[in-house]
Amino acid sequence: MTSVALTEAKDWYDALMSAEFKGRGDREKSARGRISDETGIPESYLYRLQYKTREMTDVAGSAYRALMLAYDKLCLKNEEAAAKHRAARKELRSTYAAGKKRARSRVGMGEASN
Repeated sequence: MTSVALTEAKDWYDALMSAEFKGRGDREKSARGRISDETGIPESYLYRLQYKTREMTDVAGSAYRALMLAYDKLCLKNEEAAAKHRAARKELRSTYAAGKKRARSRVGMGEASN
């Protein structure tokens, strides 16, 4: 039986692995090593967390806290990027709206005959 803390830690680790994995030429061991360097959790413990969760009953408090902080940092980075993108989009909209002028209602083919 797994604890809630173990499930949360595994979910955070999975999210960190997804974010850290760089694509086709990257290896899982390399991504795990980068996460290990960032969090300070031994690579062997991360491997165990990924593949041997059924054998574990709980997660070490230091690993839990390190994964939580790394995941929070990842989320904050994502939110900052979204805010930056939103601000750029808003700037473009205001620039476009300022440059766009409304056509006068009395201009056109019908007005020429008057």
